[in-house]
Amino acid sequence: MSAEKIKKLIRENDQLGNLLGVNLTEVSEGRAYAELKIEKQHLNAAGVAHGASIFALADIALAAASNSYGNVALLTNGNIQVFHATQLGDTLIAKAKEVSASRRLAHYRIKVTNSVGDQIAVYNATVYKTSAPLPDGE
Repeated sequence: MSAEKIKKLIRENDQLGNLLGVNLTEVSEGRAYAELKIEKQHLNAAGVAHGASIFALADIALAAASNSYGNVALLTNGNIQVFHATQLGDTLIAKAKEVSASRRLAHYRIKVTNSVGDQIAVYNATVYKTSAPLPDGE
């Protein structure tokens, strides 16, 4: 499935990503970049970006990267470490990259940085690769 079809499929069907305002900027086999501008609705009670917003951004980049081969891939395990707080107005960039893969499992590392390149978080995830093709979306 082409990168544009993956981006379109996620843009049209990932309801949480749409609600949060996540933008997929790049997709290729085993890789994806996604961005999120931190707005008021992304903040927690302490006034910094909610961990769930950061996790969701990273997870959407993972979804694009792991489904880029054209078959459904589903998260089996994900672990995020957040290193720095993110403020209102910051733009976060999640860069997903396949680290290793076998016939049924694939491992990804997603690095989340802000717009000046500071590392905000790292998300390590494992997906189960099914044999089911992604919906065509057309």
